Amino acid sequence: MIQFTVNGIKKQFSGDPEKTLLEYLRNDLKITSAKDGCSGQGVCGSCTVEVNGKAKMSCTLKMKKLDNAEILTMEGFPEYIKDTIAKAFVNKGAVQCGFCTPGLISRTKVLLQKKPDPTIGEIQKAIKPHLCRCTGYKKIEDAIVYAADALRENKKLEITKTSGKIGVPHPKYQAYQTAIGKRDFVEDIRLEGMLYAALKFSDHPKAKVLSINTEDAEKLPGVHRVFTAKDIPGEKKVGLILQDWSVMIGEGETTHYIGDVIAGVVAETEKIAREAIELINVQYEVLKPVTDVFEAIDGERVHPERPNNFNTTKFTRGDIEEAFAKAKYISKGRYETQRIEHGFLEKEAAIARPDGKGGLELFSQSQGVYEDRRQVAMILELPEEKVRVTLVPNGGGFGGKEDLSIQGHTSLFAYLLDKPVKLALTRSESIRLHPKRHPVFMDMEVGADENGKLIALRLRAVGDTGAYASVGDKVLERVAGHAAGGYFIPNIDIEAKTV
Repeated sequence: MIQFTVNGIKKQFSGDPEKTLLEYLRNDLKITSAKDGCSGQGVCGSCTVEVNGKAKMSCTLKMKKLDNAEILTMEGFPEYIKDTIAKAFVNKGAVQCGFCTPGLISRTKVLLQKKPDPTIGEIQKAIKPHLCRCTGYKKIEDAIVYAADALRENKKLEITKTSGKIGVPHPKYQAYQTAIGKRDFVEDIRLEGMLYAALKFSDHPKAKVLSINTEDAEKLPGVHRVFTAKDIPGEKKVGLILQDWSVMIGEGETTHYIGDVIAGVVAETEKIAREAIELINVQYEVLKPVTDVFEAIDGERVHPERPNNFNTTKFTRGDIEEAFAKAKYISKGRYETQRIEHGFLEKEAAIARPDGKGGLELFSQSQGVYEDRRQVAMILELPEEKVRVTLVPNGGGFGGKEDLSIQGHTSLFAYLLDKPVKLALTRSESIRLHPKRHPVFMDMEVGADENGKLIALRLRAVGDTGAYASVGDKVLERVAGHAAGGYFIPNIDIEAKTV
């Protein structure tokens, strides 16, 4: 029996000693101020709590290490200290998406206990284990200095009141509640009778699915149902612009990347759902994927209904050849941008529940709830007015949550089971599933006259939009449209291919 205190309350634990403190806090005690951003890798700091007076990442701390420990989460901090640090973060603009903030405030509390007047160097060292995708850290440093000054002088901080006019800094909506961990993100929400889902992803980037055997998964105690593509009542493909992205890949169909979903399981707990996923046996005919964007331009079609180079943005102005002939100076070269993971701290999560009227309500962290509604309605073969999407402000998106990711699967499962269902990805699943910022290859030539004034620009760009169209054509339209930056160049010849 492991004994310890959480926020001053004595606790006993006789479960799995390998269970993490984060799992215990969130799942057993329903304390959600500690966030899960990295799925137990110990690299984001969002789960930081105080253990025996030290800041610890609860996602890597095993229950077996906690005998006689004193554990404090945000909920157990002295009110004045919590309030002061949180308001300092709000007033200095250090709360943006806010997913990382409770962990940072926990770290700040421990730091100021030991060093009431820390230097900037000491602050930077203290917060080094924390990732923040939004603020750039300087505002966090400013907030900690501000909080330290207030605590030393026993001042009571108030959230700054402003006119709200343009040019005047204004506190972010719900920033205080977010900072102290009281504003729920999707994964923090719990509904009565809620079931939990997990997804089976493709084992290969390109393979024909020969068979999907779900018998063993269905027999696992606690499993409610296993879903495959044949269970989709409506459209089997969705997409923001082009309808080319399969909700699930069925038998006889071909996968296009390792983020393709083969099946889904809904069970009493997430643990059971994930165990069941491992019991699904998929047989493939493995094929060779195309991974070079230039080979793909005129190569075998990924989607039979359209060429791989499915959109090209072209425009010209002036006489480009004459302009280059007259140019005193010419610079040219190939420039590349790499594929970029958006790095939002909040992993994808969605909750859906039947509305009791033949429709569905979806809790989404998406960057486009109306697009969610449109595509979910397509999948379920429902009129759009039967689908209500509630936006839960997310823990970062940066373009990576524009596409429908797991909202469709979650809605499908909840609708067919007539029960509320939550689906949350791990960090590795998140990176596997969602589209990335596009690699773009740009052959660019610029000419200037004897005074250095730009007079000619030629661009040939190729953008890799991956396995599916996503927003690729719009990205390449921007590559073309923004090619001259803020400069007026009278003679241009631009072509940008989406592949």
